[in-house]
Amino acid sequence: MNKLQQTLLTLALACWCSVSAADDDHLKAKALVEVGSILPLEQILKQVAIDRPGHILEVEFELERGQYLYEIELVDKNGLVWELEYDAQSGQLIEMEREE
Repeated sequence: MNKLQQTLLTLALACWCSVSAADDDHLKAKALVEVGSILPLEQILKQVAIDRPGHILEVEFELERGQYLYEIELVDKNGLVWELEYDAQSGQLIEMEREE
């Protein structure tokens, strides 16, 4: 196997792993919403539009320190990039910081 083939194989594997992890997060979030443990993303996004209007760039769902979180990255009308972190259970804004 030559260097190019190795690089392409490594890249393909990295992409597959990222997609698999995202799929798992989606399924976990969906199950938690269905049993009422967390709020649906749509509800969080309505709050984001109030707290910091802008164009959504990325959404992450994760478990940190025993707490489920939605992390929303967006760009506002001034071109500034922000990351907002919400408690997935209560919908409360935990942190808002401007990205460099």
